Amino acid sequence: MQNGQHPLIKGSHSSGALSEGEDSVTIMELRKQLRDKDMKLTDIRLEALSSAHQLEQLREAMNKMKNEMCALKSDNDRLTRMIHSSHSLNSSQTSLPHQSRTSSESLERTISLSENTSLADLLIQESPERSEGRRVPIMVYLGSNPDPNRARVDKAAEVPIGSLAVSGKTKWDILDNIIRKIFKEYVLRIDPVTNLGLSSESVYSYHIGDIVRSKETDVPELLPIGYLVGDTMQIGICLKGTKQNSVDSLAFETLIPKSIVQRYISLLMEHRRIILCGPSGTGKTYLAQKLAEHLVLRSGRELTAGSVATFNVDHKTAKELRQYLANIAEQCENTGVGDLPTVIILDNLHHVGALGEVFNGFLSVKYQKCPYIIGTMNQATCSTTNLQLHHNFRWVLCANHMEPVKGFLGRYLRRRLVEAEVMTSLRNNDLNKIIDWVPKVWLHLNKFLETHSSSDVTIGPRLFLSAPMEIGGCKIWFTDLWNYSIVPYMLEAVREGLQVYGKRAQWEDPSDWVLETFPWGVAKDEQILLRIRQEDVGYDSIGLLSTSENNSPKVAVKNKEEGSVNESEGDSMISDV
Repeated sequence: MQNGQHPLIKGSHSSGALSEGEDSVTIMELRKQLRDKDMKLTDIRLEALSSAHQLEQLREAMNKMKNEMCALKSDNDRLTRMIHSSHSLNSSQTSLPHQSRTSSESLERTISLSENTSLADLLIQESPERSEGRRVPIMVYLGSNPDPNRARVDKAAEVPIGSLAVSGKTKWDILDNIIRKIFKEYVLRIDPVTNLGLSSESVYSYHIGDIVRSKETDVPELLPIGYLVGDTMQIGICLKGTKQNSVDSLAFETLIPKSIVQRYISLLMEHRRIILCGPSGTGKTYLAQKLAEHLVLRSGRELTAGSVATFNVDHKTAKELRQYLANIAEQCENTGVGDLPTVIILDNLHHVGALGEVFNGFLSVKYQKCPYIIGTMNQATCSTTNLQLHHNFRWVLCANHMEPVKGFLGRYLRRRLVEAEVMTSLRNNDLNKIIDWVPKVWLHLNKFLETHSSSDVTIGPRLFLSAPMEIGGCKIWFTDLWNYSIVPYMLEAVREGLQVYGKRAQWEDPSDWVLETFPWGVAKDEQILLRIRQEDVGYDSIGLLSTSENNSPKVAVKNKEEGSVNESEGDSMISDV
């Protein structure tokens, strides 16, 4: 009986196994179909997201095109009005005497300025004897809160950016457009890369005597020429400043791009304490002073002698600095904010060893009652981390290889060049090439110093700021600067670099590049520039400088103390900008 049942049992098992196998196959196929559909659904979702992103981009492009179309339509309407005006003048010229005809020609020239005038034509107009209108210089008033009254007394408080001819037919709307165009072209020339982050919208108002012209004011009773009488022979521009909650005027005055200035102000407003750190000659003291003035005006206080306090560590000791800060801390606790300076500048902090101990007196000071603190130092010390962690200091690097220092020299020299062009009514292309060449020399020398020493010994732009705006005088200036200041300093810097770092690159005399690109031209047998030879710095000697004094150049030069770069000159980048 068992033998008869065994096949049945075996058969039932095999049929069950077969059924299970078919089910598993079906399940696998369903799973595969589910995976396929899931993948297709995922692809559809990705395509939908991509389409949505493209749609959003198209919307942004459409909005941008609409704005541009509106701007173009506005410009077209304005140009149409100007053309109609010029046509009406042309039709009336046949019945006018010669004097009236020349006045209308002057107006046509003025109108054409606002349409398609080049930068050179805007900045340097015709000479007075050839111009049909009255030649008027255009100035920009300096300061975070520009003051025309101060500029009229202190000429250092204004910067010339161009000039234009104003005739008896020049209307206010035409003058508005020309002045904004001149300012826009000026910042483009000064800083071709970023335009200092400024535009024609940075112009808040302009002044002709006591007349203020802005978007908020009504049209004056007389035409512009009616106010250009007596001592009033210039047009002054006020840029947006602290009253408009803007840093445009500060960016223009310091020649630092607007985005960088905004970052500095934001750091100060948030943390109230920063330290400007970088090599000598990079303008840390000047920048600290301008930031301090901006903060005083931004806080609503008047810029007086006591609103900014400066403590120069050069002539003080760490003990005196500690006592000074302790007195400030005590005043913060016991007196009102109005009795304290708004900003304290601590200049040359690298002369103090233990900075953390010096600032310990501020730990108990109520944070918002303490004045803003701006410090300057030539290089970071071991206590920098302690200052950041325990005293909330933030560090701002002012290095020669990065902005704002890297491009400052070119911007400053171009500003002086435009000033000379405006004052002389002449544009000199050869001088323009020289002014473009000087910053390239500076960058080339610093690259050489970084290669054979370090970035700590690079030369700041301050050494080159005094370049004369005259071709012959500039050649004499550069020759003396090279032979009596640059070469002695570079010899010493490279010698020290070889002692510390050794040979790091193949030797290349930097004077080779300077002579190859020399903009004045040099005769074959003329030797006006000293060379920096590798034997002069001990580059080939094994001991590296064991006999360095015997390897000095064979040409007599002034002592380093007389003409080389040194830290005792201070860090004020410019005193007359």
